[in-house]
Amino acid sequence: ARFPFVDLASGRRWVLRPNPGRLPWWVLSAARRIPETRARDYLEALSLWRAAPDDTVAARLDTRRPLFARLWAPLTIAALNTAPEDGAARLLWRVVRMTFGAGGAACRPRVPAEGLSESFVDPALATLARAGVAVRFGQRLRELDLADGRVRALRFVGEAIMLGPDDRVVLAVPAPVAAGLVPELIAPTEFRAIVNAHYRIAAPRDPDLRGADFIGLIGGLAEWVFVKRDVVSVTISAADRLVDQPAETLAERIWHDVARALALESAALPPWRIVKERRATFAAVPAQLDRRPDATTRWHNLLLAGDWTQTHLPATIEGAIDSGLRAAALLAPGGDR
Repeated sequence: ARFPFVDLASGRRWVLRPNPGRLPWWVLSAARRIPETRARDYLEALSLWRAAPDDTVAARLDTRRPLFARLWAPLTIAALNTAPEDGAARLLWRVVRMTFGAGGAACRPRVPAEGLSESFVDPALATLARAGVAVRFGQRLRELDLADGRVRALRFVGEAIMLGPDDRVVLAVPAPVAAGLVPELIAPTEFRAIVNAHYRIAAPRDPDLRGADFIGLIGGLAEWVFVKRDVVSVTISAADRLVDQPAETLAERIWHDVARALALESAALPPWRIVKERRATFAAVPAQLDRRPDATTRWHNLLLAGDWTQTHLPATIEGAIDSGLRAAALLAPGGDR
């Protein structure tokens, strides 16, 4: 587990290096800790465990300490896609407990060699094809025919798929879509944006990072920079303040941070692409957590899946996978409905 950072204001660089085991002796080593932090500062994370349901991250942690600006705030924004002033403290505690709390071996970063399509989507489609599953793209589900406590048909534009008595439906769509399809469904209604920037450039690897494929930025517009073969990608979470800015403006502003972080100040703005997702995740605020539904519904052959359902995790890939596993377990013979 290695988390390289650079403070864009001071130019200072460091690498957060938790030890693999559960006993966090790494906090005793100044070389492994975040600069200007003490070992006892990290014990403050336990206050998240004692958080009340309505507590935010900023209400439970000391926002004046360097550890907040250099770890807790970036972690909150990245994991919850919500600012620490609004983000639910209990949900961040879940993240901390499953990562740093479980030891460095449990929080090693995984960066795709190519992209998420090559890592997740293509293998999934290949697996489904081998199982004889037909996957049809470009067909939006318009309506569920619901009656007698079950889904009787799936209605698409110009087509209806009738369901037999043994058929089951796993509805894996965004929360607003699910709310429009399933009557009386309580689902999240508040969302947060993510902005991604991609630059076509072969960036040199910083030897101080020892082969790391990413770097966290403190004090800039950009937050996480991922270095691939010939593309540098940037993720900005909780980005509602940015989604209405022109793409050209964002490309230049973000590149300024990237160039400083990767020592590319002399490089001109390379070819770029800005991707905005206004409803990237549900807002991980206390009030919205109560709106996350379970996988089961009052329709006995209808299950829900998605990172917005009650996974007890933020709206992440891990949460989405867990929701799918939960739905599959319920579909299995003897599954507890």
